[in-house]
Amino acid sequence: MSDNKGIKFGTSGWRAIIADEFTFAGARKVTAAIAELLREKGDAAKGVVVSYDTRFFADRFAWTAADELLRQGIAVKLTDRDTPTPVVAHAVIRGGHGGALNLTASHNPPQYCGLKYSPATGAPAMSEETRRIEELANGDVEVRGEGSVELEDLLKNENCERFSPQAPYLAALEELVDRSALETDPPRLVVDCLYGTCRGYLPEFLMDCGCSVKVLHAYRDAYFGGHTPEPSGRSLEKLSEAVRESDARLGLACDGDADRFGVVDADGHYVDANLIFALLFWHLTEHRGMEGDVARSAATTHLIDALAHRLGRRVIQTPVGIKHLAARVLSGEALIGGEESAGICLRGHVPDKDGILACSLIAEMLAVHGKGIRQLIEDLFVTVGRRFFNGRLNLRLTPELAPVVKERLAGDAPDTFAGVAVREVDRTDGMKLLLADGSWAMLRPSGTEPLIRFYAEANDEGRLDDLVAAAREMLGVE
Repeated sequence: MSDNKGIKFGTSGWRAIIADEFTFAGARKVTAAIAELLREKGDAAKGVVVSYDTRFFADRFAWTAADELLRQGIAVKLTDRDTPTPVVAHAVIRGGHGGALNLTASHNPPQYCGLKYSPATGAPAMSEETRRIEELANGDVEVRGEGSVELEDLLKNENCERFSPQAPYLAALEELVDRSALETDPPRLVVDCLYGTCRGYLPEFLMDCGCSVKVLHAYRDAYFGGHTPEPSGRSLEKLSEAVRESDARLGLACDGDADRFGVVDADGHYVDANLIFALLFWHLTEHRGMEGDVARSAATTHLIDALAHRLGRRVIQTPVGIKHLAARVLSGEALIGGEESAGICLRGHVPDKDGILACSLIAEMLAVHGKGIRQLIEDLFVTVGRRFFNGRLNLRLTPELAPVVKERLAGDAPDTFAGVAVREVDRTDGMKLLLADGSWAMLRPSGTEPLIRFYAEANDEGRLDDLVAAAREMLGVE
């Protein structure tokens, strides 16, 4: 690990480039810090679940973390293969364990690895816990091992048990998804595993419910087919092509650790995650009759607000990051929480985002309503009485751009933006400008990558283009 770089947790764990900052020594140091935190909380005796995704050396980093925990006197439950993040969360809760260490960089590019720590609740760690881990890892925490380990040597330790969390998780999924609806009218689907962890989970569950499923990329490729394992954009080109060729009603995908979802309609066009979140909220409340409010991140569509108003439900806004949304769901304040980056969590399930559950519920929704996803979206806009167009601009955080962004976020907000008066400034996360014409624009640094993210929403596409152009002008970028 580079001497001049400290360990820093972002929105969802510690992520860094393999062999630069993310090394075996670094993984041990963070693990030792987590072990100390568990002792401080009184959870060390409950043992820890350790898992990993499909990226390069993620398994060996997991074995190294497991070895460090054992040397720290903490028992380990090691998954028998790469495992989805929501499945790890379910295993923690079901087993009553003190937490989990999941070696994954989720949707980040292949050169990254990462470490997610979850406490005994199964939810993502909140900021006060990750700050404590940073403090310990960047201080003089005692590391008791060195280098990597071989799996066979690790399993010789009587306090290390290897297990499969698959069957209990799939049984829990059956309690949340209307299997009878899928069996009555099973849609033809294509599922793209994106070389990640959802194989053995999402395709098999849907097929067991009677769906006809064509499966893509259900094998490990540490390079993720040459793309970032994010279920959108170029990563879903093969899924779009397969949906069109197979005359499927829908294409579904999960990211590398299966906590995010991606949807392609019958014509092979990507469906924005904001729209899917709104549709699921609508389906669960109106069709399934579920009670409760809705939580969304500050960067998520206000279509949720318009729908909640129609349904008589309250909207809870949080900073970006599923940990904030999951906390509201876990507390019982919200039925469902979601964010524009394709993360959804549901009451009665694990308090973390789950792409497998989201995709299964989307398939259920099609079976119940007997309509295509685009027709359901049209019905939704009729219900709320207006359309919402949103977009996101990702800008690399260069040395030149960093001070400009810092100044913009710390300074006073403008009185006008894109030619319209600023009605209100929201500082929930970064800077969000609510404009007099009902549109909004938001600027914040990414918590997972060296990027600046700009979000915007308007009532028509032309106005959305104006907002994006104004953001580029404000930041001085082409």
